[in-house]
Amino acid sequence: MKKFTGICFVILTSFALVGCLASTASPVGVNCDYSQGKPLWEMPLDCQGR
Repeated sequence: MKKFTGICFVILTSFALVGCLASTASPVGVNCDYSQGKPLWEMPLDCQGR
């Protein structure tokens, strides 16, 4: 039973991390409006110039 609980925990954690990663991905047609006064780290990743 402990093994099953551990596997479920790993799967749920993986889904949560993938969801966080997906939320940082910018959709097509992202608006890089630098005149908003936002710091660079708050802009979508496509606007940051990795």
